[in-house]
Amino acid sequence: MMKLEETEYPNVVYVEVDGKVTQEDAEKSEAFIKEHYGDEEKLNAMVYLKRIEGGDVGAILKGSLVDVKHWGQYGRFALVANPAWIQGGAAVADVMPGIEVRQFDKAQMEEAWQWLQQ
Repeated sequence: MMKLEETEYPNVVYVEVDGKVTQEDAEKSEAFIKEHYGDEEKLNAMVYLKRIEGGDVGAILKGSLVDVKHWGQYGRFALVANPAWIQGGAAVADVMPGIEVRQFDKAQMEEAWQWLQQ
């Protein structure tokens, strides 16, 4: 399941992944981004990986959140998770060229928010 929410910070969306991400989740994220940010407004994302099932981080981000139609809108993704889940951080950055991806441990959530606002 994937949840998207607007945040108190301008142009920063909060994404929470808890379990398996489905096609329905991908469709909902597309509709959410289009409704709240249109097709051109710049956007950063706080991606909190609470629990992952059935896929790697790169596949989840690329298939469920980062739609090719909106690629040019994205600036930064703060990826917050258990360090064991994001060991392949270089691979995540490789599937998301042009988007700055930085990894944070769950204890660094505040630091991640600050980085997104820069």
